[in-house]
Amino acid sequence: MPFPNFSYCIICDGIRPEVGGKLTVLGFYGMAPNVEIVISNLNQPINLALVAGFPPVIDVQGPYNHSIVITRPDNVVLQRMGPAGLNVVPGGAGIVGFGFGIAPPYALGTYPIRILVNNEVKLETSFRLRSAVPAELVGLGGIVVPPPVGRPN
Repeated sequence: MPFPNFSYCIICDGIRPEVGGKLTVLGFYGMAPNVEIVISNLNQPINLALVAGFPPVIDVQGPYNHSIVITRPDNVVLQRMGPAGLNVVPGGAGIVGFGFGIAPPYALGTYPIRILVNNEVKLETSFRLRSAVPAELVGLGGIVVPPPVGRPN
C-alpha cells in the first residue's frame, strides 16, 4: 500500500512542540491553500511555519524520507528541506513541521508548497503573500488605550 497523501497544511507564525506529542500553533493564518499573508512592512523579513498532517499508515513499508519545497511566485526555490527521515508508526497518523523565512525584496503572489515522501509528491498546495493596503494599517502604530474614566472623590 503506498504512502497516503497529506490531509492538511497549516500556515502560521511558528510552532512549539509540547509534552505528549502536542504542538502549540502560534499566529494561525489558516489552512493552505486558503491562506493570504498580508505584509505590513515591505522592509522587514517574516518568519513562517507550516504543519502538515497525514492519515494513518496501515501498511508501513519504510523507511520513509520526506522533503519540503517552497517556491516563490517567480518559480525560484525559496526553501528546500530534506530529504529527512519521517517517523511513521503502523496504524498511526503523523505530522511534519517546517519553519522558514522570507526576506525582502518580496515576490508578492502565490507561493507553491510541495511535500514529497520517498520522492513522490504527497501534497501540493500554496499560500499567497500581498502588501497591506493603507486602510489595513490604521491603528497598528500602537495599542489604543481608552481615555481614563473619572475617579470618585
